[in-house]
Amino acid sequence: MRKHIESELKPDNHRVEGFSDAVFAIVVTIMVLEIRVPDSFAFANDRGALLELGSYLGTYALSFLVIANLWTSHHYLLFTVPRPARSTLWYNNLLLFCVSMIPIATRFLGMHPGSARAAAAFGLVGVACTGSFMLLRSHASRTTHNELHRGIHRRVIRRTVLFLSIYLASIPLAFVNIWLAWLCFVIVPPMFFFPVIRIPVNEAHAPNDRALEHSCP
Repeated sequence: MRKHIESELKPDNHRVEGFSDAVFAIVVTIMVLEIRVPDSFAFANDRGALLELGSYLGTYALSFLVIANLWTSHHYLLFTVPRPARSTLWYNNLLLFCVSMIPIATRFLGMHPGSARAAAAFGLVGVACTGSFMLLRSHASRTTHNELHRGIHRRVIRRTVLFLSIYLASIPLAFVNIWLAWLCFVIVPPMFFFPVIRIPVNEAHAPNDRALEHSCP
């Protein structure tokens, strides 16, 4: 009887997904609105203005790829948590808070691409987003009753440790050599497109399970 009551008190994940999608969309909108084309670039060959615009566009592209990966992974992850508990909501809120910090770090680095502090701040936000997503995925792994989903979560978490390590390394590297920190930022997004895991799936599993197999951390 108690288990039945607890299950009835757990809503589905539609509102979690809707709120999360709104946050992701707002974050991307804020970032793109921060891009300003210098007025001097419109009427003259201003090399400084060109470099400034290129810096903004470069950091925006990096951040957009990170957010796109987080959103894609979040989409597949919520499929494995159809009845989220209260703890699931707060793990998700922690992730969204970290994601909302991306525009701040993106603007800081875009304005000062050669600043060690700006690069360290960008790396720190990368650590926060990756770490909070690992916490959410670990929670999903513990709560799901689907063995396939649990195995996928655990394997993806092990791979995500690599991304977390790269972002962690970028923080001290920023004060050693700024270009080493930038290298860390640049090599992470392409790694999102590598196949994460290959798990044999029986035909009895739903197509969504097969799609989940290719989700990124």
